[in-house]
Amino acid sequence: MRRFVLIPAVLVALAVMPATVSAQGAPDEQERFTDEFVDPDFCGTGTPVDVVERTVTNIWGLEGEDTFKITFRSKVAITYGDITIYALNTGRVDVHRVEGEFPGPRTDLVNETGVRSMLRVPGQGVVTIDHGLLTYVVSFDENGDFVDLQVLKDAGGHPDFYDPVFCEAATEALGIPTA
Repeated sequence: MRRFVLIPAVLVALAVMPATVSAQGAPDEQERFTDEFVDPDFCGTGTPVDVVERTVTNIWGLEGEDTFKITFRSKVAITYGDITIYALNTGRVDVHRVEGEFPGPRTDLVNETGVRSMLRVPGQGVVTIDHGLLTYVVSFDENGDFVDLQVLKDAGGHPDFYDPVFCEAATEALGIPTA
């Protein structure tokens, strides 16, 4: 799972996707996939883990000027040795271009709803969850690199948006030694 970072993975999508007008009706693009891989540096520990990710995404608005919407559902099994834990991400991201054009320097207004990250450990249940509504403004430079993020509204519990709570809990649950 490639969402083990402080800045949410949605920022990566925002950096490479043009914002568009249509976010109604049938999605412009749908993806359903299973990806199996080894994460060679799980949460920056230097420890490899096996990952199986099952994801469904719907995207409205691939061409245009102002807005796009993404809905997603992802379940991820993370295995280290004989221990497997599960991460879940499900929700919706709405993006409205505030300034600039794609490609190039730009600023977007983003609303995220749903479960941004949840970690379930067998025998323990849910050990961390990041959920609710987040509204923020994010800026990118002319190369599409992240420049700044300002949170406008935080309704719910979003510990992983601000700190590496998910990685701390996952590393402990897997029994991965930390430095």
